[in-house]
Amino acid sequence: MVWPFNKKRNEPEETHEEQPPLQNYSMGKKYLLEDTQPRFSNESQSQAASKHEQATLSNAWKTVTWNDFSFQRLAAIPCFRDAGMTGFTSMFAVGTVMLLYHKNPSRAANWAVGGLMLGSIVGWEQCRLRRRRSFEVAQMAKQTVAGKEKPMLHPVVHDDRVKQEWEEHNSNASRSRPWYKFW
Repeated sequence: MVWPFNKKRNEPEETHEEQPPLQNYSMGKKYLLEDTQPRFSNESQSQAASKHEQATLSNAWKTVTWNDFSFQRLAAIPCFRDAGMTGFTSMFAVGTVMLLYHKNPSRAANWAVGGLMLGSIVGWEQCRLRRRRSFEVAQMAKQTVAGKEKPMLHPVVHDDRVKQEWEEHNSNASRSRPWYKFW
């Protein structure tokens, strides 16, 4: 088990040799995918499974640092901002309503904390649902594009029949009426 917010990623044990210079890069341009080295080595599924089986909670706990809880790291988590905004909004709304209704600040504060928790959970789940749906739609779009017929890959067929029909159409249209029209 690995702490998900850890700055250090699980790097492969073997070190990469000296990387060759980039071929398609010039100052100010972005790296191309073919210029980058693969992130993961090609290891078999059984080797990867045995590595994951050796992971324990104590090993994961050792990787947790205080820097994992910095604002920049937390804000980088998808849906964290949405959940926080929804939670604080519900905290303010529930706390205000309870203060106006009960006129007891401590009771209103308790309700406000409950509103923060409930609002954060609701905001988190809504955001995750939207993300999951958008990923599903993107996957369906990829499948649709991959399944489409690609006519540009087929050779061009020169059919004289189509050319004759087009010439007949143009000749019939030009005889019957002019291409311009006065009121």
